[in-house]
Amino acid sequence: MEFEWIQLVQQEWSCQVRSVKGKRKAYLLETNRGPMFVKSYSSVQKAEWVVSLSEQLIRKGFSQTLEYIYTSGGFPYLPYKGRYYVAIKPIKGRDARYSNQSDVLETVRCLGEFHRHARNIKGGPMVRSTSAPLIDKWEDRYNRFEKIIARLKKGQYMGGLEKKIIRFSPFILSEAKTVIDIARRSPIDKEYQLALQEQRVSHRDLASHNFILGQQAYLIDYDTAMYDTQLVDVIQMVNRTLDEQAWDFDLFAGMMDEYQKAAPMTEAQAALTYLLVRYPDNFMREVLGLYEGKLHPVPKKIESYLTMIIRNWQERARFFQGFRHFFYEEAYRDSTIVV
Repeated sequence: MEFEWIQLVQQEWSCQVRSVKGKRKAYLLETNRGPMFVKSYSSVQKAEWVVSLSEQLIRKGFSQTLEYIYTSGGFPYLPYKGRYYVAIKPIKGRDARYSNQSDVLETVRCLGEFHRHARNIKGGPMVRSTSAPLIDKWEDRYNRFEKIIARLKKGQYMGGLEKKIIRFSPFILSEAKTVIDIARRSPIDKEYQLALQEQRVSHRDLASHNFILGQQAYLIDYDTAMYDTQLVDVIQMVNRTLDEQAWDFDLFAGMMDEYQKAAPMTEAQAALTYLLVRYPDNFMREVLGLYEGKLHPVPKKIESYLTMIIRNWQERARFFQGFRHFFYEEAYRDSTIVV
C-alpha cells in the first residue's frame, strides 16, 4: 500500500501499522493496538450503509455481526483518492464449512437470528422493480450460461473440463428453465413486496466463509445486503449446502427446523423454499466465473466442484421427486404453491 495511505490510517485510527496483507476483499493490518481489517468502497453511500446496518442490528440485539472503528474525527469511513475505507474489529474464529453438518446447523441458526433482527432497517438500498430481483438474476444467469455453452461448442480447443461442462449443460439448462417458470408463477413477487414494506434486509452472499465460528457464529461481509425477501438467503444457503451434502433430506429438514427457531416461516414459505432450491445456481455460477474472466478463478478447484455436483445429481433428482405435490390448479388462475 502507499506510504501516504498508511500514514493517514495511523493518524485517523490512532495506531502504528506494522504490516499490511491482502485477505479476500479487505486488508489485514497488524498494528500496535492489535489486528484490524480495512475495506474500501467506491461510494460513500455504500460505506455508510454497511456501517449503519451493523449498528442497527447491534441496537436491535443481534451481536453476531461486525463492529466498526470510527476515525479520530468521528467518521465511520476514511476517504482517500476516491475510495472510502472502513475499519473493522477482527473476530476470533474460523471460516465455517458447508461440508461439515455441525457447522451448517450453527450457521443456519445464525442466519435465522440475523433475519429476525434485520427488519425495520433504515437507509438500505433496493432494486426498484415490481418483480423479485431473484427472478431477474436467474434469467440473466441462464442467458449468460447459454451463451457460454454455445461459445464452447464452437471453440477449436476443447479440454476435459469443457467437454464435461458441454455434456452436462442440457441438464442444467432444463432445470434452470423449469425453476424460472415455477418462480414466475409463485408468490415470490408478493414476498418481495412484503419485504420492501417491512424494510427487511437480506444478506445475499452466503458463501460459507462469510460465517465465522468462534464463541458464537458470526455473519460478516454485508456488501451485497439490501431490501429483499429473506427467502433468497435461505434458498441460497440450502442450495450451496446440499450440493456439498449429497442432497441429504434429513439435513435439509434439520436446517429448516433450526432456522425457524429464530425466524418462523409459513407453510407456503417453506414450500416455496423447497421448490426454488432446485435452481442449479452453483454449477452456473462457477462456469460463468471461469469463462467470463471477471475474477481470478482456479480451474482445477472449479473442476473438482463441478464434478461433485455431477456426482450428486441422482441424489438431487430423488430429493425433488415429490415437488409436484406443492401445486394445484385453480379454475381461473395459474398454478399456486400450497401445502
